Amino acid sequence: MKQHNQFALLDDARESLRQRVALIRMASHSIKLQYYMWRDDASGLTLLNECKLASERGVKVYLLLDDFTSKPTEQLLRDLSQHPNFRVKLFNPLVHRKLRWLNYFTDFRRVNRRMHNKAFIVDDCYAIVGGRNIGDEYFGTHAGQLFSDLDVLVKGDCVSAIAEDWSNYWQCDLAVSIDNISGRSRTEAFIARWQQFSKQAHAEQLNEYVFGGLADEDLDLSRLTWHSAEAQWISDDPYKASMSRKPSRLVVQQMVKVLSRAKQQVRMVSPYFVPTQNGVQQIEAMLEQGVQFQVLTNSLAATDVPAVHAGYQRRRRRLLTAGVKLYEIRRTEESPQNRVLPYFRRSATSLHAKTVTVDERSVFVGSFNFDPRSAQINTEAGLIIESPSLAKRIIEIFDHELPLRAYQVRLNRFYKLYWVDRSHVPVKRIYREPDAGWRRRFVVWLTARLPVDHLL
Repeated sequence: MKQHNQFALLDDARESLRQRVALIRMASHSIKLQYYMWRDDASGLTLLNECKLASERGVKVYLLLDDFTSKPTEQLLRDLSQHPNFRVKLFNPLVHRKLRWLNYFTDFRRVNRRMHNKAFIVDDCYAIVGGRNIGDEYFGTHAGQLFSDLDVLVKGDCVSAIAEDWSNYWQCDLAVSIDNISGRSRTEAFIARWQQFSKQAHAEQLNEYVFGGLADEDLDLSRLTWHSAEAQWISDDPYKASMSRKPSRLVVQQMVKVLSRAKQQVRMVSPYFVPTQNGVQQIEAMLEQGVQFQVLTNSLAATDVPAVHAGYQRRRRRLLTAGVKLYEIRRTEESPQNRVLPYFRRSATSLHAKTVTVDERSVFVGSFNFDPRSAQINTEAGLIIESPSLAKRIIEIFDHELPLRAYQVRLNRFYKLYWVDRSHVPVKRIYREPDAGWRRRFVVWLTARLPVDHLL
């Protein structure tokens, strides 16, 4: 069912964190959270503390976190769950809590299925969805790696659909209360961790980074640019992660329907682009019908998961032969003086956003990577937004930023791959994976010779 809503694009890392804080402070009755990863770093602790303060003023806080990455925060979450208004559940919990690597040997097929969804819902009136997990690398709150990512802030009828989907995950038997999972709970673990963090100089720097020059009364939504549009929330059935139950719906099926509507052009942004054999054939069929197909993904040097590059590498030459235009993000550092779209923050080193524009009118923003893992193993979700203005923002990345921020991959007349780097004058051609060291190339070489395509 399509509904009428308003959307604000959160393409700036700092603004995305700021709006999450603003929504928590605005909350009057409920905060519903669903994430694959929540780190115990500066941004993660800051948001947990804001949620704790909200719970103390009577707001019901519900946090659903995938268990695969929960170990660093588990003690903090156990402590917070003792608060009357703060409930925590872990999705598809691991059996072995201390020696977690044992789960790979005793229960690999189940453990390999994870909840990759991202949703941030306040009072069932506002929601933030997209590609960002909760951690410093997603909000630029440290000097290390920063992902170029994208969220949308939603208000309107569609929030009800997002909240209903969250409830389906929260209530399914794969989501287990942290109180019912074996493990020790230390009293006031979060308070001790927060006090320790607050004494660090980094805490003051974070506060200035997020809130510098902004009064509390300015932490509202009026400063954002809103786009009115119809939208559809699509998601996997939570039992996609179950070994014994068949899911009632799959995101990949709904995405195929969206792509099949294309008449002119598809622009795809995906950090892990690993099309299957069927996927390549569908792309080839679209190209034969006159649809232009462009893909922006990570280069081997920029990706945070080099092994996944092996699956993409295997299909790359065939896609180019068929007519797909491939672009790969360079691993670079930008100086503050350079004027680039916020989508490519100045210290971004790797692409993490997942978006698709179809015919400059439809936009997908969500957690779905275009790879076998997202299609067949992990649960995913996202929004399909019918908005030419939002589509235009994504298209600007291709039209204005790609020459400076990405290589274009091509084939010469001997079908040999080369990378075009337009950041140089004259234009530079590179005949080997750019800036990728021998270790990364070896990982890709080895992975390509293993039967692991379905796991990538």
